[in-house]
Amino acid sequence: MPIRVRWDIDFQGRYGRAKRIARRIHEASPLIVELRIDGEKGLAEFPAIFTEIHKNNPRIETTLPLDPDAVAAARWGYPMDFIWEVKALQPFRRRLPPDAEAISFVPDEDNLSHLADIIEEFAESGARTLHLPNINAVRSLASVGHVPIAGAGALQDAARSLSSLRISLEGKKLVAHDYFLWRILRHAFPAETGGRVEFSGCQAASALAYVDWEGSVYPCDSLPIRLGNLQDTKFEKIWNAPARRRVLEAIRSVPGACEPCDQRDACLSGCRGLAYHAAGTLNAPDPACPEPTVLPPK
Repeated sequence: MPIRVRWDIDFQGRYGRAKRIARRIHEASPLIVELRIDGEKGLAEFPAIFTEIHKNNPRIETTLPLDPDAVAAARWGYPMDFIWEVKALQPFRRRLPPDAEAISFVPDEDNLSHLADIIEEFAESGARTLHLPNINAVRSLASVGHVPIAGAGALQDAARSLSSLRISLEGKKLVAHDYFLWRILRHAFPAETGGRVEFSGCQAASALAYVDWEGSVYPCDSLPIRLGNLQDTKFEKIWNAPARRRVLEAIRSVPGACEPCDQRDACLSGCRGLAYHAAGTLNAPDPACPEPTVLPPK
């Protein structure tokens, strides 16, 4: 069973039977549950969801939109970590709750050019951690019909913008989920980015599972291969089914294009979910992989 479960409770007004889904997640006994609330329905169901999931005492992280209703909900005193979602071209420093510890920004093809602005405002804020998760392919497909993946060229442009920043992030932390984004951040902010000791390659379909707002289970939020639905099937049955094992076997194999690369032991083939969406197969390299790898002068 997965040790980490991510669940989008609601999305753009869409949602499933939240209490049933929460119960099925509780039955799976994950050590970490990452919740994401999008709007009013998620906030309304939040107390019942927390009561169910908290029975096993997992670590709970909840990502919330930066709006007054969500800020009020965060004051209810739940023992969990809150992460505030920020967006490009929407100043956030003065809107964050006074006790905000962490913010989240999802870099993609459309907003990566604003990453330097986000980091600059983060430096001026009271938040201590900036999370930069991979794009959620399931949400993107449901919202706009495609996944705006930032390729290697866009990352190199971002690297040049970051190298020109003259700011201090002392006492703060940058957490990048994508290996290639981590590399350029490490180049610009080595102390704040740190090593990748918490990353051991793609965890989709093994240590990680993603549940969408309707209860559908996926190997990861970046890998839109549906495995089943918690509204009608228990988590254990979905996880033990052949579909999940086939995905896991494919992820554990090295893509042919990565075989001759001398950087493979470092990147571990990158994000296999985004590779799948970009190429239509898991036997493909991460679309953010540069060829050749060049970092700008610091």
